Amino acid sequence: MLRTTIINAMKEVSKLNKFYITTAIPYVNAPPHVGHALEFLQTDTVARFQRSLGKDVFFLTGTDENAQKNVLAAEEKGIGVQELVDRNTEFFRKTIDNLGISYDDFIRTTDKKRHWTASQKLWNECLKSGDIYKKTYE
Repeated sequence: MLRTTIINAMKEVSKLNKFYITTAIPYVNAPPHVGHALEFLQTDTVARFQRSLGKDVFFLTGTDENAQKNVLAAEEKGIGVQELVDRNTEFFRKTIDNLGISYDDFIRTTDKKRHWTASQKLWNECLKSGDIYKKTYE
């Protein structure tokens, strides 16, 4: 039943001319490595393919700057967390640009104007709809 529902929903979405794709947003506790490049290139390939089909593609990427890994890496280097994430985010952005990735937007999770506002809006919508609730797990 659920499988059929999902397949039918996917068929309906495919009729639309829009295609949204995102990379996972990596932690920036260290500069990017070949695994990050692989994901960026794979996602870019899908985005370009969808564009070749005439889809209106929106390709999002960015960095996750709110992680314990970032705090530990900054402490290890003896620098502030924001300094570390700023430095490494720049490495990620340069890597993505040097690879010729065709992204539409790059979001940083420390972006109070865009990311925090959107995250809070999504949280509140999920809360209102009952998708977020308190319960005890046994």
